[in-house]
Amino acid sequence: MRHVALILIALAAGTGNSWAQSPEIDSLVAVSRNRELNDAPRLVALDSLAARTLRILRANPSAKTVPLPENALRTESPDGRIAVVTLNAPLNDGSYAYRGIAGRPDGAKGMVWVPLTEGQWPEAIVYRITSARYRRKTYYVSLWFKPHLNGVQEKGIEPVIPTRSRLVFGACVFAVKKFNDETFKKAPERLVLRYGPMATAAVRPEKPGVIVIDEVAPIRDAPKGQYRYYGPTAVQNRLIFRDGKWRFETLP
Repeated sequence: MRHVALILIALAAGTGNSWAQSPEIDSLVAVSRNRELNDAPRLVALDSLAARTLRILRANPSAKTVPLPENALRTESPDGRIAVVTLNAPLNDGSYAYRGIAGRPDGAKGMVWVPLTEGQWPEAIVYRITSARYRRKTYYVSLWFKPHLNGVQEKGIEPVIPTRSRLVFGACVFAVKKFNDETFKKAPERLVLRYGPMATAAVRPEKPGVIVIDEVAPIRDAPKGQYRYYGPTAVQNRLIFRDGKWRFETLP
């Protein structure tokens, strides 16, 4: 899946000569994407981009849109109560490094932005945040993607709980016993769809409370659990939010 090298772009329209379009930022983006370099300079450029992005977000807390570098993506929940910005850079082994920034509204102060630290979040491209309601409570779920050029790729479905100080990723809100040929002894905190490097698979919201998931399975008689050899079938399944839980429903 070579096209994943063209990382998702999040640029605000009509920004003119913004900081995100400056020669210095363009240079950092170019270094962070340059596969001819070793990992170290790419990671230094990624860290610099993440720090500069955090500063500009904090300097514009009330702005509805803030121009971002080309290797950054901002996504928000439908109600605007959660926002996540992710940046990434390729690594020599075919995977990617990620940096994340989380935003929460704080009344008249606007959005309050904090960096996401290692182990605090899925460390992936968070490309969508969806939500569902149950008994006057909103349940948020992030959809994320970890591309890989020559190994197992992953798409995740992971709950997000906003607290007063941070975002907590992962929660036991899945009434699911088996997913992607993985059997759970207890309720999982996230669901991860794993498949091969040349395959594509969709995980997307269909409507509030419904997430569509492409089914993947072993190809060429590969054994179960060898996800590098998994690819999509012609089947789409769904996660349905009902009675405060996400439930997996396979189509007949």
